[in-house]
Amino acid sequence: MRPWKQAVARAFDGAEGYDAAGVIQAMVARRLAQRIASLPLPPSPRVLEIGCGTAFLTQALLDHVAPGVLIVSDLAPAMVKRARERLKDRPGSAFLVMDGERPCLSPGFDLICSSLAAQWFEDLEGTLGRLAGLLAPGGFLAVTTLASDTFREWRDAHAAFGHHPATPSYPTADALARLRFEGCTSHLSLEPVVERHADGRSFLHALRSIGAGTPGSAGSLSPGALRAVIRRFEESGSAVTYEVATLDIRRDRSR
Repeated sequence: MRPWKQAVARAFDGAEGYDAAGVIQAMVARRLAQRIASLPLPPSPRVLEIGCGTAFLTQALLDHVAPGVLIVSDLAPAMVKRARERLKDRPGSAFLVMDGERPCLSPGFDLICSSLAAQWFEDLEGTLGRLAGLLAPGGFLAVTTLASDTFREWRDAHAAFGHHPATPSYPTADALARLRFEGCTSHLSLEPVVERHADGRSFLHALRSIGAGTPGSAGSLSPGALRAVIRRFEESGSAVTYEVATLDIRRDRSR
Protein backbone atom coordinates (compact mmCIF):
# COMPACT_ATOMS: atom_id res chain seq x y z
CA MET A 1 0.00 0.00 0.00
CA ARG A 2 1.44 3.39 -0.98
CA PRO A 3 2.25 5.98 1.74
CA TRP A 4 -0.68 8.25 0.80
CA LYS A 5 -3.16 5.38 1.10
CA GLN A 6 -1.62 4.41 4.44
CA ALA A 7 -2.15 8.00 5.59
CA VAL A 8 -5.80 7.78 4.54
CA ALA A 9 -6.25 4.60 6.59
CA ARG A 10 -4.62 6.20 9.63
CA ALA A 11 -6.81 9.28 9.31
CA PHE A 12 -9.97 7.20 9.31
CA ASP A 13 -8.70 5.05 12.16
CA GLY A 14 -8.39 8.23 14.22
CA ALA A 15 -11.70 9.79 13.17
CA GLU A 16 -13.37 9.60 16.59
CA GLY A 17 -15.81 12.40 15.73
CA TYR A 18 -17.06 10.78 12.53
CA ASP A 19 -20.63 10.12 13.62
CA ALA A 20 -21.23 13.66 14.92
CA ALA A 21 -19.54 15.45 12.01
CA GLY A 22 -20.65 13.13 9.19
CA VAL A 23 -23.99 14.81 8.50
CA ILE A 24 -23.53 14.83 4.72
CA GLN A 25 -22.13 11.30 4.78
CA ALA A 26 -25.18 10.00 6.64
CA MET A 27 -27.60 11.78 4.31
CA VAL A 28 -25.87 10.51 1.16
CA ALA A 29 -25.86 6.98 2.59
CA ARG A 30 -29.61 7.11 3.27
CA ARG A 31 -30.32 8.31 -0.25
CA LEU A 32 -28.15 5.60 -1.77
CA ALA A 33 -29.94 2.95 0.31
CA GLN A 34 -33.29 4.24 -0.93
CA ARG A 35 -32.00 4.08 -4.49
CA ILE A 36 -30.80 0.51 -3.97
CA ALA A 37 -34.23 -0.42 -2.57
CA SER A 38 -35.72 0.25 -6.03
CA LEU A 39 -33.34 -2.15 -7.80
CA PRO A 40 -34.64 -5.54 -8.98
CA LEU A 41 -32.47 -7.57 -6.63
CA PRO A 42 -33.11 -11.29 -6.18
CA PRO A 43 -34.46 -12.63 -2.88
CA SER A 44 -31.76 -12.90 -0.19
CA PRO A 45 -29.09 -11.20 -2.32
CA ARG A 46 -25.36 -11.59 -1.77
CA VAL A 47 -24.15 -8.10 -0.78
CA LEU A 48 -20.68 -6.58 -0.39
CA GLU A 49 -20.11 -3.10 1.01
CA ILE A 50 -16.85 -1.25 0.34
CA GLY A 51 -15.69 1.47 2.75
CA CYS A 52 -18.32 0.95 5.44
CA GLY A 53 -17.06 3.64 7.82
CA THR A 54 -19.20 3.54 10.95
CA ALA A 55 -22.05 1.77 9.10
CA PHE A 56 -24.17 4.69 7.89
CA LEU A 57 -24.93 2.89 4.63
CA THR A 58 -25.05 -0.58 6.22
CA GLN A 59 -27.75 0.45 8.66
CA ALA A 60 -29.77 2.28 6.03
CA LEU A 61 -29.45 -0.62 3.59
CA LEU A 62 -30.72 -3.15 6.14
CA ASP A 63 -33.88 -1.09 6.51
CA HIS A 64 -34.67 -1.88 2.85
CA VAL A 65 -32.87 -5.12 1.92
CA ALA A 66 -32.69 -8.54 3.62
CA PRO A 67 -29.36 -9.98 2.41
CA GLY A 68 -28.66 -13.68 2.39
CA VAL A 69 -24.96 -12.82 2.66
CA LEU A 70 -23.62 -9.43 3.79
CA ILE A 71 -19.89 -8.68 3.86
CA VAL A 72 -19.04 -5.27 5.32
CA SER A 73 -15.51 -4.02 4.62
CA ASP A 74 -13.26 -1.02 5.17
CA LEU A 75 -9.60 -0.13 4.79
CA ALA A 76 -9.40 1.16 8.40
CA PRO A 77 -9.54 -1.47 11.17
CA ALA A 78 -11.06 1.01 13.65
CA MET A 79 -13.94 1.70 11.27
CA VAL A 80 -14.64 -2.02 10.85
CA LYS A 81 -14.66 -2.38 14.64
CA ARG A 82 -17.13 0.49 15.07
CA ALA A 83 -19.37 -0.84 12.31
CA ARG A 84 -19.43 -4.25 13.99
CA GLU A 85 -20.35 -2.66 17.33
CA ARG A 86 -23.12 -0.60 15.74
CA LEU A 87 -24.62 -3.68 14.10
CA LYS A 88 -24.21 -6.09 17.01
CA ASP A 89 -28.00 -6.38 17.37
CA ARG A 90 -28.35 -7.36 13.71
CA PRO A 91 -26.53 -10.71 13.37
CA GLY A 92 -25.60 -12.42 10.14
CA SER A 93 -23.06 -9.92 8.81
CA ALA A 94 -19.38 -10.64 8.18
CA PHE A 95 -16.83 -7.86 8.77
CA LEU A 96 -13.58 -7.60 6.85
CA VAL A 97 -10.58 -5.26 6.90
CA MET A 98 -9.88 -4.94 3.18
CA ASP A 99 -8.62 -2.38 0.71
CA GLY A 100 -11.52 -2.03 -1.70
CA GLU A 101 -9.06 -1.39 -4.53
CA ARG A 102 -7.65 -4.89 -4.04
CA PRO A 103 -10.64 -7.10 -3.20
CA CYS A 104 -9.76 -10.59 -1.98
CA LEU A 105 -13.18 -12.16 -2.64
CA SER A 106 -14.66 -14.47 -5.24
CA PRO A 107 -17.28 -13.33 -7.79
CA GLY A 108 -20.99 -13.86 -7.33
CA PHE A 109 -22.36 -10.76 -5.59
CA ASP A 110 -25.82 -9.50 -6.51
CA LEU A 111 -25.03 -6.07 -5.07
CA ILE A 112 -21.79 -4.24 -4.33
CA CYS A 113 -22.30 -0.83 -2.78
CA SER A 114 -20.15 2.01 -1.48
CA SER A 115 -21.04 5.46 -0.15
CA LEU A 116 -18.47 8.27 -0.31
CA ALA A 117 -15.43 6.02 -0.18
CA ALA A 118 -14.47 5.80 -3.86
CA GLN A 119 -13.02 9.34 -3.83
CA TRP A 120 -10.11 7.82 -1.89
CA PHE A 121 -9.36 5.27 -4.63
CA GLU A 122 -6.05 5.83 -6.38
CA ASP A 123 -7.38 4.18 -9.55
CA LEU A 124 -11.12 4.81 -9.74
CA GLU A 125 -11.79 3.28 -13.16
CA GLY A 126 -9.60 0.24 -12.57
CA THR A 127 -11.08 -0.40 -9.11
CA LEU A 128 -14.68 -0.08 -10.26
CA GLY A 129 -13.85 -2.45 -13.11
CA ARG A 130 -12.44 -5.00 -10.65
CA LEU A 131 -15.48 -4.66 -8.39
CA ALA A 132 -17.83 -5.02 -11.37
CA GLY A 133 -15.98 -8.24 -12.14
CA LEU A 134 -17.17 -9.61 -8.78
CA LEU A 135 -20.83 -9.18 -9.73
CA ALA A 136 -23.09 -12.08 -10.63
CA PRO A 137 -24.82 -11.78 -14.01
CA GLY A 138 -27.45 -9.05 -13.65
CA GLY A 139 -25.80 -7.79 -10.46
CA PHE A 140 -25.47 -4.13 -9.50
CA LEU A 141 -22.59 -1.91 -8.40
CA ALA A 142 -24.01 1.22 -6.72
CA VAL A 143 -21.42 3.84 -5.75
CA THR A 144 -21.46 7.44 -4.58
CA THR A 145 -18.29 9.51 -4.86
CA LEU A 146 -17.31 13.17 -5.21
CA ALA A 147 -16.95 15.17 -8.41
CA SER A 148 -14.83 18.22 -9.20
CA ASP A 149 -17.26 20.91 -8.01
CA THR A 150 -16.85 19.64 -4.44
CA PHE A 151 -15.55 22.31 -2.02
CA ARG A 152 -15.60 24.95 -4.76
CA GLU A 153 -16.17 27.70 -2.19
CA TRP A 154 -13.02 26.67 -0.33
CA ARG A 155 -11.14 26.44 -3.63
CA ASP A 156 -12.36 29.92 -4.66
CA ALA A 157 -11.16 31.38 -1.36
CA HIS A 158 -7.68 30.01 -2.10
CA ALA A 159 -7.73 31.17 -5.73
CA ALA A 160 -8.42 34.75 -4.60
CA PHE A 161 -4.84 34.81 -3.26
CA GLY A 162 -3.25 32.64 -5.94
CA HIS A 163 -3.17 29.52 -3.77
CA HIS A 164 -4.30 25.94 -4.28
CA PRO A 165 -6.15 24.09 -1.50
CA ALA A 166 -4.68 20.97 0.07
CA THR A 167 -7.99 19.14 -0.30
CA PRO A 168 -7.84 16.36 -2.93
CA SER A 169 -8.80 16.91 -6.55
CA TYR A 170 -11.87 15.05 -7.79
CA PRO A 171 -12.79 13.93 -11.33
CA THR A 172 -14.99 16.09 -13.51
CA ALA A 173 -18.52 15.08 -14.39
CA ASP A 174 -17.37 14.49 -17.99
CA ALA A 175 -14.58 12.18 -16.83
CA LEU A 176 -17.02 10.18 -14.70
CA ALA A 177 -19.52 9.99 -17.56
CA ARG A 178 -16.83 8.52 -19.83
CA LEU A 179 -16.12 5.58 -17.52
CA ARG A 180 -16.87 2.27 -19.20
CA PHE A 181 -16.73 -1.24 -17.80
CA GLU A 182 -16.58 -4.41 -19.88
CA GLY A 183 -19.77 -6.40 -19.86
CA CYS A 184 -21.67 -3.68 -18.00
CA THR A 185 -23.98 -0.75 -18.58
CA SER A 186 -23.61 2.33 -16.41
CA HIS A 187 -25.45 5.53 -15.54
CA LEU A 188 -24.19 8.69 -13.83
CA SER A 189 -26.24 11.21 -11.86
CA LEU A 190 -25.01 14.31 -10.04
CA GLU A 191 -26.44 16.19 -7.09
CA PRO A 192 -25.01 19.25 -5.30
CA VAL A 193 -25.38 19.07 -1.52
CA VAL A 194 -24.56 22.17 0.55
CA GLU A 195 -23.22 22.04 4.10
CA ARG A 196 -23.09 25.23 6.18
CA HIS A 197 -20.51 25.88 8.89
CA ALA A 198 -20.21 28.46 11.64
CA ASP A 199 -16.85 29.62 10.25
CA GLY A 200 -13.81 28.42 8.34
CA ARG A 201 -12.17 26.68 11.25
CA SER A 202 -15.38 24.73 11.88
CA PHE A 203 -15.18 23.48 8.31
CA LEU A 204 -11.57 22.35 8.74
CA HIS A 205 -12.41 20.72 12.07
CA ALA A 206 -15.29 18.84 10.43
CA LEU A 207 -12.94 17.51 7.73
CA ARG A 208 -10.53 16.21 10.34
CA SER A 209 -13.38 14.72 12.40
CA ILE A 210 -14.55 12.58 9.48
CA GLY A 211 -11.01 11.52 8.59
CA ALA A 212 -10.99 13.59 5.39
CA GLY A 213 -8.05 15.80 6.29
CA THR A 214 -5.48 13.80 4.31
CA PRO A 215 -4.06 16.37 1.87
CA GLY A 216 -3.87 16.13 -1.87
CA SER A 217 -0.82 17.25 -3.84
CA ALA A 218 -0.82 20.95 -2.85
CA GLY A 219 1.53 22.07 -0.11
CA SER A 220 0.42 23.57 3.20
CA LEU A 221 -0.09 27.32 3.52
CA SER A 222 1.71 29.50 6.02
CA PRO A 223 -0.41 30.46 9.07
CA GLY A 224 -0.88 33.99 7.73
CA ALA A 225 -1.95 32.80 4.28
CA LEU A 226 -4.36 30.32 5.82
CA ARG A 227 -5.95 33.04 7.98
CA ALA A 228 -6.49 35.17 4.87
CA VAL A 229 -8.12 32.25 3.03
CA ILE A 230 -10.36 31.52 6.01
CA ARG A 231 -11.51 35.15 6.15
CA ARG A 232 -12.39 35.09 2.43
CA PHE A 233 -14.22 31.78 2.90
CA GLU A 234 -16.21 33.23 5.80
CA GLU A 235 -17.07 36.35 3.76
CA SER A 236 -18.74 34.05 1.22
CA GLY A 237 -20.92 32.45 3.92
CA SER A 238 -18.84 29.53 5.29
CA ALA A 239 -20.77 27.02 3.18
CA VAL A 240 -19.31 24.23 1.07
CA THR A 241 -20.81 22.26 -1.79
CA TYR A 242 -20.40 18.51 -2.10
CA GLU A 243 -20.96 17.48 -5.73
CA VAL A 244 -22.20 13.95 -5.13
CA ALA A 245 -21.86 11.61 -8.10
CA THR A 246 -23.83 8.37 -8.14
CA LEU A 247 -22.70 5.60 -10.47
CA ASP A 248 -25.17 2.81 -11.20
CA ILE A 249 -23.37 -0.07 -12.92
CA ARG A 250 -25.14 -3.28 -13.94
CA ARG A 251 -23.48 -6.44 -15.16
CA ASP A 252 -25.00 -7.92 -18.30
CA ARG A 253 -26.99 -11.09 -17.67
CA SER A 254 -25.15 -12.87 -20.48
CA ARG A 255 -21.88 -12.67 -18.53
